[in-house]
Amino acid sequence: MRIKVKKGIFRKGIIVKIILKVLLLLAFFMTSAFADEIDDLKKIINEQKAILEEQRAVIESLAKRVEAVEKKSEEAVVLADAAVTAAEEGGSTEEGWWEKTSLGGYGEIHYEGHSTDQIDFHRYVLYVDHEFNQYARFVSEFEIEHSFVKDGDGELEMEQGYIEHDWAQFGVENTTAKYGMFLIPCGITNEIHEPPTFYGVERNEVEKEICANTWWEGGIQLTHTIPYNSLQIIAGIHSSLTNSGGDIRSGRDKLEKQSAKVWSYSGKVKYTGMPNLDAGLFWSYQPDMGDDQVGPEVTGTLLGVYADYKQSEGFSTRVFWGKWNLDCPAYVGSGNTCIQKGFDEQYGYFGEISHRWRLDLDSSIGAFMRYGVRDDNAGTLSGTNVHNKTKQWDAGVNYWITDDAVLKVDFEEQTKDKANQRDSRGVNLGIGYQF
Repeated sequence: MRIKVKKGIFRKGIIVKIILKVLLLLAFFMTSAFADEIDDLKKIINEQKAILEEQRAVIESLAKRVEAVEKKSEEAVVLADAAVTAAEEGGSTEEGWWEKTSLGGYGEIHYEGHSTDQIDFHRYVLYVDHEFNQYARFVSEFEIEHSFVKDGDGELEMEQGYIEHDWAQFGVENTTAKYGMFLIPCGITNEIHEPPTFYGVERNEVEKEICANTWWEGGIQLTHTIPYNSLQIIAGIHSSLTNSGGDIRSGRDKLEKQSAKVWSYSGKVKYTGMPNLDAGLFWSYQPDMGDDQVGPEVTGTLLGVYADYKQSEGFSTRVFWGKWNLDCPAYVGSGNTCIQKGFDEQYGYFGEISHRWRLDLDSSIGAFMRYGVRDDNAGTLSGTNVHNKTKQWDAGVNYWITDDAVLKVDFEEQTKDKANQRDSRGVNLGIGYQF
């Protein structure tokens, strides 16, 4: 018996097998892809876990910081409550006097090897300042010279003692007053003479004689600043030089029971409109330098100009010219030294150039040269035409250990016209500081 199989059924069986094989292959590949996706998902999950751990650590740190801030805030509230309580009970939260008081000063030691050949602790100066409020402060300056005071040697003195008052309190802007004893605005170094601020062991001889460094008086002084054109106008009324013989430097009475019958006047116009430049015109009028002294009445007038261009590091220069004219009375007897010594005219001038190099953050070195001429017997009223002209060359080096401490060396040569005065030359050494 023969069984007949239909061709269509056979073919359908083959197709089914093919479809099954295809499905099996698809399942294999899909399983493999799913496995890869699972691995990728595991990696992503692990990465997210790490990020979450980092975020948790940050959150914990922030929480600790917030806790610390809250603790400080609580402490501040406690302190504020205590301050309020103290104020209510009559206490004060204002600064103590010691917080408004400041100290400063300067000093210098010199070896003079030109004519005297000596070493000297020349001076030590102490500043004591106190701020009363935003408008008023007290400024003082004490000095001891030559390290001790005994039997007429050395000096212990007060150079300045005044109240500085800003008139902004009255609605007057850019105006400041000094009431008391203060330095006269004469030239460059009379007001600013700390050792690290100038070249040379000693202060220059010209200003020392013409401006009577250090020259101070008692009275009132006003300073008005004009910002838009960088001008400063200084004017004061004060006690006088008191030497009827006409010797300017010897006329400083240092406010020791000084006569106040006649007042004098001084001032300065200062220009600072260019960077690193301080230039100005200064003057003084002394109506009676012989007030309350034995001798003739002498009227004195000072006029001078200066310029100080000083870069912090680099080229610098200073120039100065000043002249006194004294109205000496007619010659009467042998006691009229104002005429005899030709003091009716006295003048001086100098020019200085320098250069400073910065060595490191703190230290620097500078070299200078200065030429000056002065004559404190330049008058002609005596008819003798005997002058006291001194020409002086100075050259040297400053080494700033810091900007506030300096070592100095200079060579000095003086040439004098007066017959009974000899020339001198030599090397000077100095140590100076300010704080």
